[in-house]
Amino acid sequence: MITSKQRVMAAVDHRLSDRTPITFDAQPEVYDALYRRLGTTSKEALFDRLHVDTWFVGPKRNPRTDQMCIWGTRGRQVAYDGGTYTELAYSPLAGKHEIADIRNHPWPGDDAMDFSAVPGEIEAHKERAVIGCYDWGAWFRATYIRGMEDLLLDLALRPRYVECLFETITERTHFFLDRLLETAGDGIDIVYMADDYCSQDAPMFSPDAFKRFVVPYLRTTADKVHARGKKFLLHCCGAVRPLLPMIIDAGVDMLEPVQIRAAGMDPAGLKRDFGKDLCFYGGMDLQQMLPGPRDGVADEVRRLIDILGEGGGYILGPGHTYIQVDAPLENILTMYDTAQAYRPWTA
Repeated sequence: MITSKQRVMAAVDHRLSDRTPITFDAQPEVYDALYRRLGTTSKEALFDRLHVDTWFVGPKRNPRTDQMCIWGTRGRQVAYDGGTYTELAYSPLAGKHEIADIRNHPWPGDDAMDFSAVPGEIEAHKERAVIGCYDWGAWFRATYIRGMEDLLLDLALRPRYVECLFETITERTHFFLDRLLETAGDGIDIVYMADDYCSQDAPMFSPDAFKRFVVPYLRTTADKVHARGKKFLLHCCGAVRPLLPMIIDAGVDMLEPVQIRAAGMDPAGLKRDFGKDLCFYGGMDLQQMLPGPRDGVADEVRRLIDILGEGGGYILGPGHTYIQVDAPLENILTMYDTAQAYRPWTA
């Protein structure tokens, strides 16, 4: 019998198994609604019901502070119709334009993240593909510490400032990555890093800037991950297609979340042009498809598997990481039941 771990790793290696593997994540309110609907409070039982093949592990949250605040940023809770989210409220380097300001910032200490629970989490979920998280990429983290407006101006006006900022963040995040890898040992299969460079229409900065500022730390991160025999999963929402050749060249193995309504992100084109190099992870549209008519959900799941799953190299899941509260529970269950049952590609 094929395990979830074997199923996922076959896809990552562009091989077929018994079916297309499946992943899941959602807003807390969606988890709670599914627990009530299915009569369980166990995440494990929920994942079993949804046929989920992955499990994320990472640092424990500090009960005294939000994880985001170890970098000196602050957030505030904002309510919307159906739930809450954390909005950035303070960027400590906003308006501070000197490299000395970077040097003087109180960066997270070596003990800022606690990975001690990771081995136990791995042991409890070792039949699934275990994905290890440690922190965001330097660009994404800098948008919070520096602020988006200042950081975008920095790319043109203060390039040395950007290099220093990214080098400093990367030194810290790589320390935490090493801590994760040392603590997890052989237990994790994939390392995950979020680093959003794109809007729905295009990258937020030029390919030349991406090559200069981002590719160096992407490559060193990929090298660290590969040196431990793990696969590297990069999260980047939006219209990332123009950057994919450089992302692949840097050593990224997997791309999440594959936001197919963004410019240039048609599944057939992605599979044709990049399918031999990237395992695609996600794909199910959360903007119109999952909140829409239930009949369309099953058809879309089958379409994505037909296109992206051919020959392996695809893990089906939400196309924006977290399923939102506007998705009817019936549609979510239809998505996952269809993905489990539909098997046009088998080994």
